[in-house]
Amino acid sequence: MVGRWAAPAVAAMVFCLGCWSPAVADDYTFTSGLPPAQTSDEFQRGVALGAYFRDEGRAYESYLWEMRRAGADSVSLVVAWSQQDVRSTEIAPAESRTARDEDLRRTIQFAREMGLRVMLFPILHVEERSMGEWRGRLQSTDVDAWWASYRHFVTHYARIAAEEGASVYSVGSELSSTEIADEARWRELIAEVRTLFDGQLIYSANWDHFDRTPFWDAVDLFGVSAYYELTEEPEDPTDVDILVDAWGPVVERLVAHSQSVDRPIVLTELGYASQHGAAAHPWNYTHSTDVDLGLQMELYAAAFLAWRGRSELAGVYFWTWFGDGGATDSTYCPRQKPVEQVIQHWFALP
Repeated sequence: MVGRWAAPAVAAMVFCLGCWSPAVADDYTFTSGLPPAQTSDEFQRGVALGAYFRDEGRAYESYLWEMRRAGADSVSLVVAWSQQDVRSTEIAPAESRTARDEDLRRTIQFAREMGLRVMLFPILHVEERSMGEWRGRLQSTDVDAWWASYRHFVTHYARIAAEEGASVYSVGSELSSTEIADEARWRELIAEVRTLFDGQLIYSANWDHFDRTPFWDAVDLFGVSAYYELTEEPEDPTDVDILVDAWGPVVERLVAHSQSVDRPIVLTELGYASQHGAAAHPWNYTHSTDVDLGLQMELYAAAFLAWRGRSELAGVYFWTWFGDGGATDSTYCPRQKPVEQVIQHWFALP
């Protein structure tokens, strides 16, 4: 079993993917102790890419080439609309965070030309949030009006997904407060989406709420944003074994639920910031501390080892290829970081 990656690299052991900074690669070795991947050809080897800006320079295409070189065969294109706060009733595109339809269409087309399967993944962003407020805790003042707006949002992108040949479409992500209260509305919306899009449908539950989502039978894939807390200790774990053990009961619960609802699991969001503390609160994207590229690598390797050989897992999408990346970057973005080695290993064909 592999431990901490902190020793100077032996040059012959480093896999260079072409887009790394040599200064980064020289600090870490490839984890030769990892066993081979055990996945099928149908396994979705995915990376998420945020479609958050006007892509006049075609940056998305460069990102897609990098992901392909890392072994990805699938991409989750994440497109966001916004509402003002958790009580709002109107959802709409935001100039600062929503890609133009023409950019999104071109990116889907380019991804498919490269041989990538596309999952179109609309998400809801809440602009103004007080402590504890986020899209999982909506409290709309007019539920009918909110659902009318959300329906417009989801069906708009369902049509684009269908017209551009996406393989998978997400009807929602992490909308925990609506799942039970509005089950009938969810089922009605999913049925409508099926008349627009004939690929696979997925819903992405939050990591702590998947077993309370009542409409798994209405979609094809059991999606989970997998930001599980792997330690309660103030210090970061120093051995991958600890992290693998922490994943153990999580994997068992997810596998058992997958079997009970008869739907394969897709980890729609799996990622860790390259910084101290990422194991304790991987969901906290606002946290910022010292860069730790080795811990990020360990966390990815632990997820690989914990899920290896589980036939219930139909795919994984790493969060997220959006951003500059590199040796001094402390965000989730794995670009130009040693963690690309683990991604390539997980994505290697059997």
